[in-house]
Amino acid sequence: MKFITKKNEIVESLQTGASIAERRQTIPVLANLKMVATSGEVEITATDLEIQVKKLAKINQVLEEGETTVSARKMSELCRSLPEDEDLEFNLKNGKLTVSSKNFHADFATISTADFPVLETSDEKEAFSLPSLKLQRLLSKTAFCMASQDVRYYLNGLLIEYKSGEINAVATDGHRLALASVNLEDCNLPEGQRQIIPRKAVLELSKILNEGKSEIKISLGNSSLRVEDEGLDFATKLIDGKFPDYEKVLPSGEPEKLEISKEDLHGALSRASVLSNEKYRGVRFSLDNNQLKLTANNPEKESAEELLDVNYKGQTLEIGFNIGYLMDVLGTIDSDNLELNFYGEESSCLIREPGNKSEVYVIMPMRL
Repeated sequence: MKFITKKNEIVESLQTGASIAERRQTIPVLANLKMVATSGEVEITATDLEIQVKKLAKINQVLEEGETTVSARKMSELCRSLPEDEDLEFNLKNGKLTVSSKNFHADFATISTADFPVLETSDEKEAFSLPSLKLQRLLSKTAFCMASQDVRYYLNGLLIEYKSGEINAVATDGHRLALASVNLEDCNLPEGQRQIIPRKAVLELSKILNEGKSEIKISLGNSSLRVEDEGLDFATKLIDGKFPDYEKVLPSGEPEKLEISKEDLHGALSRASVLSNEKYRGVRFSLDNNQLKLTANNPEKESAEELLDVNYKGQTLEIGFNIGYLMDVLGTIDSDNLELNFYGEESSCLIREPGNKSEVYVIMPMRL
């Protein structure tokens, strides 16, 4: 294997692979990238046995075809640190992969590609197409609500569901929930089709999807999901479990509506968090006619209070929330204002952008 490339032609593919490759593995080859050089391109593959990503780097000068595996972390860090427009020569000889540029030379140990595992995705049954930007939005609007290391393993991921001509993405950690939907035209998926994508796969996929308007192909199987984009082939195993009925979590009835500036609420919450209880990070909302009072205190008997002018015509209401959960929602909403819907002091609060029914956030109240 021998090829010559510019740093910027290959470094992104190397970094994508390095983020997937498993560093703390008892199987050494899982810490490596598989590099396959063929006419005009180099395919870079990484896997941790749960996720597999293949990225294509277009290379004009493939002088000798071949393949090998090399340390993902070392190769990615080295290439990233070299000057931007540097010509890099990769040359596999006698079991060593040599990378050299104008004033630099390095020899990397390799492992045979025969030992590199392949993630099986042969059970794919259904497939549909979706603009890359739409999938990115589904992931970015919901991923922050996934659980991290919950014993209810099915919460450590993101539900993708096909229902009534829409793709729904749902994430919850048991205390809050995010739901985002996009219309899907000409789709033959079975009604109610559901898959749970693992947390790591969601986070990695949201980083590496192309930001253009390209159509991506999503293939669904009983135990795997595959996403194909231009120069990208991403596959992941799915979480085998029953996701909770999220529709039961969505509050119902006639709400008391509060409309407020996102900037004003963000600033007030930031100030309240300084003197809130460091463990529980609670803030109390006291609502009256067109006025919101935020109160926070801590065990040291310190407290903060702030009054905000808001658009609220409902009944007098007092309710507590986790400041961090509210701040996460504010960081996700695009509009300048947001709408908070209250269904009583003991019920969850539903938050959305005014007029936007395709993305909703639910936060459970706290006892303060």
